[in-house]
Amino acid sequence: MKWFDKIKELTSTQDKSPELKKGEIKKILIQEANEGLPDFEFLKYKNGCYTFQRLRQQNRLSVYELFHVIFTLKDKNFACSIASRLNPAYIFSNQFNIGLLNPHKDLKGLKHNSGALNIQDAYYFHNGKVETTTKAVEEIFGDFKKYGLPFLDKQLEKLKSNPIIKCGFDYIDDLQTDKENLKQEITEELKKGGLLLSSIKHPIYIDLKEKLQSVSGQSKADRQKIPKTAHEFLELYWVK
Repeated sequence: MKWFDKIKELTSTQDKSPELKKGEIKKILIQEANEGLPDFEFLKYKNGCYTFQRLRQQNRLSVYELFHVIFTLKDKNFACSIASRLNPAYIFSNQFNIGLLNPHKDLKGLKHNSGALNIQDAYYFHNGKVETTTKAVEEIFGDFKKYGLPFLDKQLEKLKSNPIIKCGFDYIDDLQTDKENLKQEITEELKKGGLLLSSIKHPIYIDLKEKLQSVSGQSKADRQKIPKTAHEFLELYWVK
């Protein structure tokens, strides 16, 4: 079956329940969260996204654990993602993130263990009616429990034990430079360089990045994340 036909089948399933009313999906999402994930509370609807949050503590900092659900009635689908944020400025960000401090992953990507999915596998589909949409929400929260919660637990453990992260915290704990000046200088370099991390030539960023790269026993995957992670540490420094 071609992907177009598969999606058409998923979005045209018939049931006898009424059509969804405007705003009704919020009620369905919150009810499912209250029943299945009571430690995640509804935070806000912003930029077309329903966000649920759980707070945990690590390294004297709050860890903002987030579940994002984007719902469209027109396209009859949901897009869902999970994030663990140390920097509260990223709470409502929709951009995916591979850094060690503020990772943000697609739920379907976690489920299929892949970053590249066929369109029929990338979304949760519904038919615009209460019954089928509620079943889709139940599936979403079931997948979040199975794939999202372990991701968040693994990230919390990484914040405790990853040697690169420990090195970064030690660095910014000892750093004594004007926070506003540092933010302004690095932000300006990024703007001039088209937001490419490679455009940052600031000596503090270069020094931190080199120290993180010198940590022994790191995995290849973590090493590739160091340029992003070094920037995230400095962001954390100037928002503390």
